[in-house]
Amino acid sequence: MVQSIRLIKYQALGNDYLFLDASEFPMPDSDQIRKICHRNFGIGSDGVLYGGVSDGCDFFVQIINPDGSIAEISGNGVRIFSRAMFDLGLVAAGEKFFVKTAKKNVECAVFCANRVAVDMGHPTFNDKNIPHFPGNSSVLTAGRKEYECFPVSIGNPHCVIFVDELSLDEVEISGKILEHNEMFHENTNVEFAKIMDRENIAIEIWERGVGRTLACGSGACAAFAVSRRLGLCSDEIKAHMAGGTLDLAFSDSGTIIQNGPVEKIASCVVDL
Repeated sequence: MVQSIRLIKYQALGNDYLFLDASEFPMPDSDQIRKICHRNFGIGSDGVLYGGVSDGCDFFVQIINPDGSIAEISGNGVRIFSRAMFDLGLVAAGEKFFVKTAKKNVECAVFCANRVAVDMGHPTFNDKNIPHFPGNSSVLTAGRKEYECFPVSIGNPHCVIFVDELSLDEVEISGKILEHNEMFHENTNVEFAKIMDRENIAIEIWERGVGRTLACGSGACAAFAVSRRLGLCSDEIKAHMAGGTLDLAFSDSGTIIQNGPVEKIASCVVDL
């Protein structure tokens, strides 16, 4: 039986997601997700955001990767979902609200149609899905190259690597290998970070279950958290990624707040 669903496509710094309203449609299965997200045989996206109003929280969202796996959290994804709730008239400009993700509840605010902030919570350097952060680093090998890696959790696992220059080839080759390193029990996102100065960091991202993306909100937070822990940056920075710039700041309570743009691209009806 063919079923039609309505998807709304948004992008945040080039990280594109398809929003599906849980109050109207059932969640697609993994095969359908893979087809929808495929950039040649489907609509194409970095994932699907399935959610809406929640009983135990203001809203809930399930973040589904293009391979059908579930992501614990996505900074750009939550910002996009927040914008979708704003577009549906469920939140007002400037109003604070909470969104339940697979790992934690995060506080959000839509300042205007194209600007959204999310409090991503506290970075964690000792999480069951990442090895214990010893205060310096762990050395991991990708191919014939060794990397000094700094693991951190932003609700999902990350591996931050500092480089003198960013290389797309290095991201594509080493990022893919490091994602599946046995040290990470549930695989990991990988960030290659270049410190520009104390207020600016340039980042290239290899996302777990996705591949190289133009931006990653949680990945930017991960690079920021490690950089600040090592004394390499200030408490407020701009994270420069291929898709654009994200504003990041540590709150007084030690959580990371990200603030960045969201754009609505299109809506469409798909037959599954």
